[in-house]
Amino acid sequence: MSLVGLGCWQFGGAITIDGKPDGWTGISDAESVTTIKRAVDLGINFFDTADMYGWGHSEEVLGKALKELACRERVYVATKVGFWHDTEGRRTINESRDYILRACDTSLQRLQTSYIDLYQCHLWRTTRWQEILDAFEWLQRQGKIRFFGISTNDLEMVENFDSHRNLAVVQANYNLLDRRVEQTLLPYCRARGIAFVARGPLARGLLSGKYDKQARFDVNDIRNNWLTPANRTEFDRNVEIVQRLKSIAQRHGFHLSQLAIKFVLHHVGVSVALAGAKNSTQLEENATATFLAPITREERAEIETAIVLPVDEVASPQI
Repeated sequence: MSLVGLGCWQFGGAITIDGKPDGWTGISDAESVTTIKRAVDLGINFFDTADMYGWGHSEEVLGKALKELACRERVYVATKVGFWHDTEGRRTINESRDYILRACDTSLQRLQTSYIDLYQCHLWRTTRWQEILDAFEWLQRQGKIRFFGISTNDLEMVENFDSHRNLAVVQANYNLLDRRVEQTLLPYCRARGIAFVARGPLARGLLSGKYDKQARFDVNDIRNNWLTPANRTEFDRNVEIVQRLKSIAQRHGFHLSQLAIKFVLHHVGVSVALAGAKNSTQLEENATATFLAPITREERAEIETAIVLPVDEVASPQI
Protein backbone atom coordinates (compact mmCIF):
# COMPACT_ATOMS: atom_id res chain seq x y z
CA MET A 1 0.00 0.00 0.00
CA SER A 2 1.09 3.57 -0.65
CA LEU A 3 2.40 5.48 2.36
CA VAL A 4 -0.09 8.27 1.70
CA GLY A 5 -3.74 7.39 1.21
CA LEU A 6 -6.55 9.61 -0.02
CA GLY A 7 -9.28 10.40 2.48
CA CYS A 8 -12.58 10.84 0.64
CA TRP A 9 -14.80 12.57 3.21
CA GLN A 10 -14.72 15.85 1.27
CA PHE A 11 -16.11 14.20 -1.87
CA GLY A 12 -19.44 13.68 -0.10
CA GLY A 13 -20.15 17.41 -0.05
CA ALA A 14 -21.99 19.41 2.60
CA ILE A 15 -24.53 17.77 4.89
CA THR A 16 -26.07 18.72 8.24
CA ILE A 17 -26.29 16.44 11.27
CA ASP A 18 -28.10 17.48 14.45
CA GLY A 19 -28.34 21.00 13.08
CA LYS A 20 -24.57 21.36 12.55
CA PRO A 21 -22.48 21.20 9.36
CA ASP A 22 -20.78 17.83 8.90
CA GLY A 23 -19.36 18.02 5.40
CA TRP A 24 -17.28 20.12 3.05
CA THR A 25 -18.18 22.90 0.63
CA GLY A 26 -16.43 24.25 -2.44
CA ILE A 27 -15.96 21.05 -4.44
CA SER A 28 -17.72 19.55 -7.47
CA ASP A 29 -18.17 15.91 -8.41
CA ALA A 30 -16.21 16.46 -11.62
CA GLU A 31 -13.26 17.88 -9.68
CA SER A 32 -13.48 15.03 -7.18
CA VAL A 33 -13.32 12.41 -9.94
CA THR A 34 -10.33 14.20 -11.46
CA THR A 35 -8.57 14.22 -8.08
CA ILE A 36 -9.14 10.50 -7.56
CA LYS A 37 -7.83 9.70 -11.04
CA ARG A 38 -4.78 11.87 -10.43
CA ALA A 39 -4.16 10.01 -7.18
CA VAL A 40 -3.98 6.71 -9.07
CA ASP A 41 -1.57 8.30 -11.56
CA LEU A 42 0.67 9.32 -8.65
CA GLY A 43 0.75 5.81 -7.23
CA ILE A 44 -1.73 6.38 -4.39
CA ASN A 45 -3.66 3.12 -4.06
CA PHE A 46 -5.52 3.42 -0.73
CA PHE A 47 -8.87 5.22 -0.68
CA ASP A 48 -10.88 5.62 2.51
CA THR A 49 -14.52 6.69 2.66
CA ALA A 50 -17.67 6.00 4.72
CA ASP A 51 -21.34 5.44 4.04
CA MET A 52 -22.25 8.60 5.99
CA TYR A 53 -20.00 10.95 3.98
CA GLY A 54 -22.59 12.87 2.01
CA TRP A 55 -25.02 10.07 2.96
CA GLY A 56 -23.29 7.73 0.54
CA HIS A 57 -22.35 10.29 -2.09
CA SER A 58 -18.62 9.97 -1.39
CA GLU A 59 -18.85 6.23 -2.05
CA GLU A 60 -20.69 6.94 -5.31
CA VAL A 61 -18.05 9.41 -6.50
CA LEU A 62 -15.21 7.05 -5.62
CA GLY A 63 -16.95 4.13 -7.29
CA LYS A 64 -17.53 6.14 -10.46
CA ALA A 65 -13.90 7.28 -10.71
CA LEU A 66 -12.42 3.81 -10.14
CA LYS A 67 -14.90 2.27 -12.59
CA GLU A 68 -13.85 4.71 -15.29
CA LEU A 69 -10.20 3.94 -14.62
CA ALA A 70 -10.84 0.16 -14.67
CA CYS A 71 -8.24 -0.18 -11.93
CA ARG A 72 -10.17 -1.92 -9.15
CA GLU A 73 -7.67 -4.77 -8.79
CA ARG A 74 -4.81 -2.27 -8.34
CA VAL A 75 -6.28 -0.25 -5.48
CA TYR A 76 -7.49 -0.79 -1.92
CA VAL A 77 -10.93 0.54 -1.01
CA ALA A 78 -11.91 1.14 2.59
CA THR A 79 -15.29 2.29 3.90
CA LYS A 80 -17.09 2.47 7.24
CA VAL A 81 -20.46 1.70 8.81
CA GLY A 82 -22.31 2.64 11.99
CA PHE A 83 -23.67 6.17 11.62
CA TRP A 84 -26.74 7.22 9.66
CA HIS A 85 -29.59 9.70 10.07
CA ASP A 86 -33.32 9.89 10.58
CA THR A 87 -35.86 11.88 8.54
CA GLU A 88 -35.14 15.01 10.59
CA GLY A 89 -31.39 14.93 10.01
CA ARG A 90 -30.44 13.63 13.43
CA ARG A 91 -27.53 11.25 13.79
CA THR A 92 -28.49 7.63 14.38
CA ILE A 93 -26.33 4.82 15.78
CA ASN A 94 -26.65 1.49 13.97
CA GLU A 95 -25.10 -1.49 15.71
CA SER A 96 -27.25 -4.47 14.79
CA ARG A 97 -25.90 -7.36 12.77
CA ASP A 98 -28.76 -7.18 10.26
CA TYR A 99 -28.24 -3.48 9.69
CA ILE A 100 -24.52 -3.90 9.05
CA LEU A 101 -25.11 -6.72 6.56
CA ARG A 102 -27.62 -4.56 4.66
CA ALA A 103 -25.39 -1.49 4.82
CA CYS A 104 -22.47 -3.45 3.38
CA ASP A 105 -24.56 -4.52 0.38
CA THR A 106 -25.59 -0.90 -0.18
CA SER A 107 -21.99 0.31 0.01
CA LEU A 108 -20.95 -2.36 -2.50
CA GLN A 109 -23.56 -1.03 -4.91
CA ARG A 110 -22.50 2.59 -4.51
CA LEU A 111 -18.81 1.66 -4.88
CA GLN A 112 -19.61 -0.47 -7.96
CA THR A 113 -17.52 -3.36 -6.68
CA SER A 114 -18.05 -6.93 -5.54
CA TYR A 115 -15.82 -6.65 -2.47
CA ILE A 116 -14.49 -4.10 0.02
CA ASP A 117 -10.83 -4.39 0.98
CA LEU A 118 -11.31 -2.88 4.44
CA TYR A 119 -14.64 -2.52 6.25
CA GLN A 120 -14.48 -0.47 9.43
CA CYS A 121 -16.69 0.24 12.41
CA HIS A 122 -17.27 3.98 12.37
CA LEU A 123 -18.55 4.15 15.96
CA TRP A 124 -16.14 5.56 18.51
CA ARG A 125 -17.84 3.74 21.37
CA THR A 126 -20.35 0.87 21.50
CA THR A 127 -21.39 -1.80 23.99
CA ARG A 128 -22.59 -4.02 21.13
CA TRP A 129 -19.13 -4.61 19.73
CA GLN A 130 -19.57 -8.40 19.80
CA GLU A 131 -22.58 -8.14 17.46
CA ILE A 132 -20.66 -5.89 15.08
CA LEU A 133 -17.66 -8.20 15.17
CA ASP A 134 -19.90 -11.15 14.36
CA ALA A 135 -21.30 -9.29 11.33
CA PHE A 136 -17.81 -8.40 10.09
CA GLU A 137 -16.60 -11.98 10.42
CA TRP A 138 -19.66 -13.23 8.53
CA LEU A 139 -19.08 -10.71 5.72
CA GLN A 140 -15.45 -11.80 5.58
CA ARG A 141 -16.42 -15.45 5.21
CA GLN A 142 -18.80 -14.49 2.41
CA GLY A 143 -16.03 -12.69 0.55
CA LYS A 144 -17.80 -9.33 0.61
CA ILE A 145 -14.99 -7.82 2.69
CA ARG A 146 -11.34 -8.84 2.80
CA PHE A 147 -10.38 -7.36 6.16
CA PHE A 148 -12.06 -5.38 8.90
CA GLY A 149 -11.00 -2.62 11.26
CA ILE A 150 -12.23 0.12 13.55
CA SER A 151 -12.05 3.91 13.39
CA THR A 152 -11.62 5.19 16.95
CA ASN A 153 -9.15 6.72 19.39
CA ASP A 154 -10.52 4.58 22.23
CA LEU A 155 -8.10 1.85 23.34
CA GLU A 156 -10.81 -0.20 25.06
CA MET A 157 -12.82 -0.32 21.83
CA VAL A 158 -9.75 -1.52 19.95
CA GLU A 159 -9.09 -4.21 22.55
CA ASN A 160 -12.70 -5.42 22.22
CA PHE A 161 -12.52 -5.65 18.43
CA ASP A 162 -9.18 -7.43 18.75
CA SER A 163 -10.59 -10.06 21.12
CA HIS A 164 -10.48 -12.75 18.40
CA ARG A 165 -7.02 -11.60 17.27
CA ASN A 166 -8.16 -10.96 13.70
CA LEU A 167 -8.44 -7.17 13.74
CA ALA A 168 -6.52 -5.92 10.71
CA VAL A 169 -6.54 -2.14 11.02
CA VAL A 170 -7.02 0.67 13.50
CA GLN A 171 -7.72 4.12 12.11
CA ALA A 172 -7.28 6.99 14.55
CA ASN A 173 -6.60 10.70 14.69
CA TYR A 174 -2.88 11.51 14.68
CA ASN A 175 -1.18 14.76 13.74
CA LEU A 176 1.14 17.45 15.08
CA LEU A 177 -1.73 18.96 17.08
CA ASP A 178 -3.09 15.68 18.44
CA ARG A 179 -0.50 13.10 19.50
CA ARG A 180 -2.44 11.15 22.13
CA VAL A 181 -2.14 7.85 20.25
CA GLU A 182 1.62 7.84 20.74
CA GLN A 183 1.01 6.67 24.32
CA THR A 184 -1.86 4.27 23.67
CA LEU A 185 -2.95 2.95 20.28
CA LEU A 186 0.34 3.08 18.41
CA PRO A 187 2.23 0.87 20.92
CA TYR A 188 -0.75 -1.51 21.13
CA CYS A 189 -1.04 -1.92 17.35
CA ARG A 190 2.68 -2.33 16.84
CA ALA A 191 2.90 -5.02 19.53
CA ARG A 192 0.08 -7.02 17.91
CA GLY A 193 0.91 -6.52 14.25
CA ILE A 194 -2.17 -4.39 13.55
CA ALA A 195 -1.85 -1.82 10.77
CA PHE A 196 -2.34 1.78 11.91
CA VAL A 197 -3.95 4.31 9.56
CA ALA A 198 -3.30 7.87 10.73
CA ARG A 199 -6.34 9.94 9.84
CA GLY A 200 -6.28 13.72 9.86
CA PRO A 201 -2.52 14.26 9.45
CA LEU A 202 -3.39 17.78 8.23
CA ALA A 203 -6.02 18.40 10.95
CA ARG A 204 -8.79 19.12 8.40
CA GLY A 205 -6.48 21.54 6.58
CA LEU A 206 -5.33 23.53 9.61
CA LEU A 207 -1.83 22.09 9.16
CA SER A 208 -1.73 23.32 5.59
CA GLY A 209 -0.78 26.70 7.06
CA LYS A 210 -3.44 28.56 5.06
CA TYR A 211 -5.49 29.82 8.00
CA ASP A 212 -4.98 32.54 10.59
CA LYS A 213 -7.14 33.85 13.43
CA GLN A 214 -9.20 35.89 10.98
CA ALA A 215 -10.14 32.82 8.93
CA ARG A 216 -13.76 32.42 7.88
CA PHE A 217 -15.53 29.35 6.53
CA ASP A 218 -18.76 28.69 4.72
CA VAL A 219 -21.60 28.18 7.22
CA ASN A 220 -22.18 24.72 5.72
CA ASP A 221 -18.52 23.68 6.07
CA ILE A 222 -17.66 21.51 9.08
CA ARG A 223 -14.63 23.69 9.82
CA ASN A 224 -16.96 26.55 10.69
CA ASN A 225 -17.37 24.70 14.01
CA TRP A 226 -13.84 25.82 14.88
CA LEU A 227 -15.09 29.38 15.25
CA THR A 228 -17.88 28.68 17.73
CA PRO A 229 -17.47 30.03 21.30
CA ALA A 230 -16.87 26.49 22.60
CA ASN A 231 -13.95 25.91 20.20
CA ARG A 232 -12.56 29.40 19.58
CA THR A 233 -9.84 29.36 22.25
CA GLU A 234 -8.47 26.04 21.03
CA PHE A 235 -8.56 27.24 17.42
CA ASP A 236 -6.59 30.39 18.25
CA ARG A 237 -4.02 28.35 20.19
CA ASN A 238 -3.65 25.90 17.31
CA VAL A 239 -3.19 28.73 14.81
CA GLU A 240 -0.28 30.04 16.88
CA ILE A 241 1.32 26.59 16.89
CA VAL A 242 0.75 26.23 13.16
CA GLN A 243 2.48 29.52 12.42
CA ARG A 244 5.58 28.36 14.31
CA LEU A 245 5.54 25.03 12.50
CA LYS A 246 5.12 26.81 9.18
CA SER A 247 8.33 28.75 9.79
CA ILE A 248 10.18 25.50 10.47
CA ALA A 249 8.94 23.95 7.23
CA GLN A 250 9.92 27.01 5.21
CA ARG A 251 13.42 27.10 6.69
CA HIS A 252 13.95 23.53 5.56
CA GLY A 253 12.54 24.10 2.09
CA PHE A 254 9.13 22.45 2.02
CA HIS A 255 5.45 23.15 2.70
CA LEU A 256 3.91 22.77 6.15
CA SER A 257 1.54 20.08 4.86
CA GLN A 258 4.57 18.05 3.77
CA LEU A 259 6.20 18.48 7.19
CA ALA A 260 2.95 17.37 8.85
CA ILE A 261 2.75 14.21 6.76
CA LYS A 262 6.46 13.50 7.19
CA PHE A 263 6.04 13.76 10.95
CA VAL A 264 3.21 11.21 11.00
CA LEU A 265 5.05 8.77 8.75
CA HIS A 266 8.19 9.14 10.87
CA HIS A 267 6.56 7.08 13.62
CA VAL A 268 7.50 3.43 13.17
CA GLY A 269 3.98 2.27 14.05
CA VAL A 270 2.21 4.19 11.28
CA SER A 271 1.31 2.23 8.14
CA VAL A 272 -0.48 4.92 6.12
CA ALA A 273 -1.05 8.66 6.45
CA LEU A 274 -4.60 9.33 5.29
CA ALA A 275 -4.79 12.86 3.92
CA GLY A 276 -7.79 14.48 2.27
CA ALA A 277 -7.53 16.74 -0.76
CA LYS A 278 -10.13 18.87 -2.51
CA ASN A 279 -8.23 19.09 -5.79
CA SER A 280 -5.22 17.77 -7.67
CA THR A 281 -2.94 20.60 -6.51
CA GLN A 282 -3.47 19.73 -2.84
CA LEU A 283 -3.15 16.04 -3.65
CA GLU A 284 0.20 16.44 -5.42
CA GLU A 285 1.60 18.47 -2.53
CA ASN A 286 0.59 15.73 -0.10
CA ALA A 287 1.92 12.91 -2.26
CA THR A 288 5.38 14.45 -2.64
CA ALA A 289 5.88 14.26 1.13
CA THR A 290 6.80 10.59 0.70
CA PHE A 291 9.78 11.55 -1.47
CA LEU A 292 11.30 13.85 1.13
CA ALA A 293 14.05 12.71 3.47
CA PRO A 294 12.94 11.48 6.91
CA ILE A 295 12.66 14.02 9.71
CA THR A 296 16.06 14.84 11.16
CA ARG A 297 16.94 15.23 14.83
CA GLU A 298 17.22 18.98 14.29
CA GLU A 299 13.77 19.18 12.72
CA ARG A 300 12.31 17.02 15.48
CA ALA A 301 13.78 19.25 18.17
CA GLU A 302 12.41 22.38 16.48
CA ILE A 303 8.98 20.79 16.18
CA GLU A 304 8.86 19.81 19.85
CA THR A 305 9.85 23.34 20.86
CA ALA A 306 7.28 24.94 18.57
CA ILE A 307 4.47 22.78 19.92
CA VAL A 308 5.25 23.29 23.59
CA LEU A 309 6.41 26.87 24.09
CA PRO A 310 4.39 30.10 23.79
CA VAL A 311 5.22 32.27 20.78
CA ASP A 312 7.44 34.74 22.62
CA GLU A 313 9.52 31.94 24.18
CA VAL A 314 10.50 30.14 20.98
CA ALA A 315 14.18 30.70 20.24
CA SER A 316 15.26 31.00 16.63
CA PRO A 317 17.31 27.93 15.73
CA GLN A 318 20.88 28.36 14.57
CA ILE A 319 20.98 27.24 10.92
